[in-house]
Amino acid sequence: MLSTDLLKWFEQNKRDLPWRKASKAKAYLRDPYRVWVSEIMLQQTQVKTVIPYFNRWLQAFPNLKAFAKADLDEVLKLWEGLGYYRRARNLHKAAQLVVEEHKAKMPTSAEELAKLPGIGSYTSAAIASLAYGEDVLAVDGNVKRVASRLFCIAGDISEKEVKARLVIHLPKGQAGAFNEALMELGATVCTPKNVACETCPLQKYCQAFQKNVVADFPSAKIKKKVPHKMRFGLVYLKKDKVFLQQRDDSGMLAGLWGFPLLEEIEKEPKGLILPDVKHAYTHFKITVTPILTKTKPKGNGELVSLNNIETLALSTLDHKILDELKKAIEHE
Repeated sequence: MLSTDLLKWFEQNKRDLPWRKASKAKAYLRDPYRVWVSEIMLQQTQVKTVIPYFNRWLQAFPNLKAFAKADLDEVLKLWEGLGYYRRARNLHKAAQLVVEEHKAKMPTSAEELAKLPGIGSYTSAAIASLAYGEDVLAVDGNVKRVASRLFCIAGDISEKEVKARLVIHLPKGQAGAFNEALMELGATVCTPKNVACETCPLQKYCQAFQKNVVADFPSAKIKKKVPHKMRFGLVYLKKDKVFLQQRDDSGMLAGLWGFPLLEEIEKEPKGLILPDVKHAYTHFKITVTPILTKTKPKGNGELVSLNNIETLALSTLDHKILDELKKAIEHE
């Protein structure tokens, strides 16, 4: 059986990852808080990047109650560098809701978990199956890729179609292990490129392998042109302090501290122009020209000592601007 072969392979080959610690109550189930945090961190982020963040997170917030009590600035600082900061804000908001409305007990079904901020169909199914043993399928990008090759699914791969193909193979009472095994297979064997078919436990079930068309699945997506934004960054330095603003609670970098960014400036820049800083996000690229201005920027903000700036949560882009500023100071 497909599930039997897959689970046997997983037991022998699964990676030793910090969030794969079993619950104290039931050895075959995971701690829901650890599963939740790891799944949110792993969205759009590689495992090797997440591991040190996850370990530091558990040291700072060892359980749900401790995390819910934390200040959002502390949360964002700990998340600094992981990107997609909305994940951290939603995670914090959801933790507070669980404490306030569910007496610090996380919902146990995928349906109820999906009602929490930042938890979609995949994450809710992952938590419900791994932590509570619910028989539900969790479909992420890795699982979609495996399914596309197993069943030769062409074109756009929908979650609904993947679930329809895999549900007959879902072993009752072992959904968590089955979901994780499929994800592990996609991450380590059935990868986007350089597929290791020779070590795959599902060779005999894989239609793409049998037809020798593995490279054709999943279908190649048409790449969209990535917009490129140009901005000016205002860098106001007074003695050993720099002017920073905390961004609003909405938007991509909400809640983070950073330099004021302008689309355009009315007059020719007055002050030292630092080297351009470039950064790429998922949906766009940005180039910022930092200007060391002698006039304090308009709007609310604070003068922050360069010695204490590391206590604030800054985006990677703002850290790059800060690095250019420090270089300029060193060369004065």
